[in-house]
Amino acid sequence: MDRLYKLAEGLNRRYPNGNAPYQIATRLAEECGEVASEVNHFEGSGIKHLKGAPSKENMAGELKNVMSCVMQLAIYYGVQEELERSIDASLNLLRSQGLID
Repeated sequence: MDRLYKLAEGLNRRYPNGNAPYQIATRLAEECGEVASEVNHFEGSGIKHLKGAPSKENMAGELKNVMSCVMQLAIYYGVQEELERSIDASLNLLRSQGLID
């Protein structure tokens, strides 16, 4: 999580005029669309087919972009601690249900 926060902080500094919450949420939606495109490419489905073989590097890059936008929103609203507590609570629940170690 710390590396993702650092990435988001760096992006906020690189693009200081694009950090309003609506702009971040719009980028998040756009990046999610790119993830969907990569999923379609891997699955050979969807209306628009990408050329060439699916790339793990492209998929990883698009997923990173989504996570960066999520972290930018967490930083903007100052909910980093709450996000981490929410993740911890979900992990604890899954452990208590025997679904993960």
